[in-house]
Amino acid sequence: MPNEMSPDWGRIVERHAERVFRIAFRILGSVHDAEDVSQIVFTEAVKMHAAGPVQSWTGLFVRLATLRSIDLSRRRRSTVELDEGDRVSNVGPPEEAVAAELATWLRDAASKLPEQQAAIFSLTHFEQLDRDEVAAVLSVSPETVSTALYKARQRLMSQITVFHGER
Repeated sequence: MPNEMSPDWGRIVERHAERVFRIAFRILGSVHDAEDVSQIVFTEAVKMHAAGPVQSWTGLFVRLATLRSIDLSRRRRSTVELDEGDRVSNVGPPEEAVAAELATWLRDAASKLPEQQAAIFSLTHFEQLDRDEVAAVLSVSPETVSTALYKARQRLMSQITVFHGER
């Protein structure tokens, strides 16, 4: 029977795997990359637990999934187009193409933000957490979340004109 020193990893993985994958997929846009990040996150969680008790598994997994996804996105910088089987859409091809282009651009632009802004933007827009939830996950104040989100949006808005001008 698992105890404080030896958690039930099967149960922990079962409880958090979908959320970790979903966060990674929304940030990276690739099933393969999201699977890779999920493995990294759970491996890192085992190591973190070995170093000391974990106060909030949910907070740890959300934070790790967000940060590792951003890390991978920054390392790759180039985007990977999704296979047709990975897409779920109820719109026509023109709308799907525009949405895919915008999503690719947004993921790439978000990965170029400073780390804290990228994490806050990703959790707010891709994972749809509110300000207080983001603050709890990242161990910062809600005011820090608001400020970083404002700065991230301003930076992205200035880049939209560049993106729009390239088309």
